[in-house]
Order: sequence, then structure tokens, then C-alpha cells
Amino acid sequence: MNSSAKIPEKPAEGFIDFSKQASLWLARAGASALALMMILTFFDVIGRYFFNSPLVGTVEVTELLMGMIVYLGIGYTTVFRGHICVDIVITHLPLRIQIFLELITLAISIIFTTLICWQLWIKAADTVATDDVTQLWELPVAPVAYLMAACSITLIAGLLIQFVQVLDTAFHGSKIP
Repeated sequence: MNSSAKIPEKPAEGFIDFSKQASLWLARAGASALALMMILTFFDVIGRYFFNSPLVGTVEVTELLMGMIVYLGIGYTTVFRGHICVDIVITHLPLRIQIFLELITLAISIIFTTLICWQLWIKAADTVATDDVTQLWELPVAPVAYLMAACSITLIAGLLIQFVQVLDTAFHGSKIP
């Protein structure tokens, strides 16, 4: 056994470490998609302005990339608690009430994101059934739809991690992570 390998103290730590690494790699892929979209848009604008000839298909590729960018990065944002949180009043409440409200909020979030994920899978299957393609280049929409559906699972995983961490806080009495 490798002596440098870190053995998790709690069973959930291995899942948390995996989720962090997976979401980081997905976010990097999203950043690459964003860079590609930026380059395409730049050359499209240059082509329109200087040569009166835009790049054909830039709009449809940008549309596909936008969906990918959102879902490739959403797991990272969730796992690392990067979502906007307005806590002006909540931070002044007792810790037990904070924990209770956090658990309710996370439970509702898990329910809604699970419904969204489910609908994304249905929509992805529908794009296959109807053979959806983009207008000009006739690129298939299904791979992007399935990628978005698969990446939405990272959002649910991040919320479940947060829920378990807050439950751990509730039982051990420390500050909410």
C-alpha cells in the first residue's frame, strides 16, 4: 500500500474528495468551452466588421456551448459552496435555528434539482427520438443534452454532500461549513 495515499477518516470523505476532483475537471472542461466560445465570437465579430462575412454557424455552436458551460461548472460551484447566499438575518440567529433552516433549504434544493435532472434526461431522450439537429450545420443536439443531464447529477451530489455536512454539524455542534 502506498504510504502517501490519504485514507479518509470518515466514509463520506472519499466521496467528497471524488466529487471535488470530478467537479474540478468538469469545470475545466467548461472553461475550455468558454474559451472556444470566446474565440468563435471574436472571429465572428471581426468577420462581420472588417469583411462583411460572419462565420457560418457561430450562433448555433455558441448556443450548444452555453448549455455545456452552465452544467459543466454547476457541480464545482455547488461542491465548493460558490452559490450566492443572502444571510443577513440568518447569521444572527442561534446555531440550532441556522442548522434547521439550512437543512430545510438543502432538502428543498435537492428535491427541485432532482426534478430538473430528471426532466433533462427526458429532454435528452426526446432529442434522440426526434433526431434534433442544429439549423445550419445539422449538428446533433443529443450529445450536448445528455452531457447537460449527466452534469446535473454533480449538482445533486454537491447538495447531498452539503446536506450530510450540515447533519454532521447538527449532531456534533460545530459551525456550519
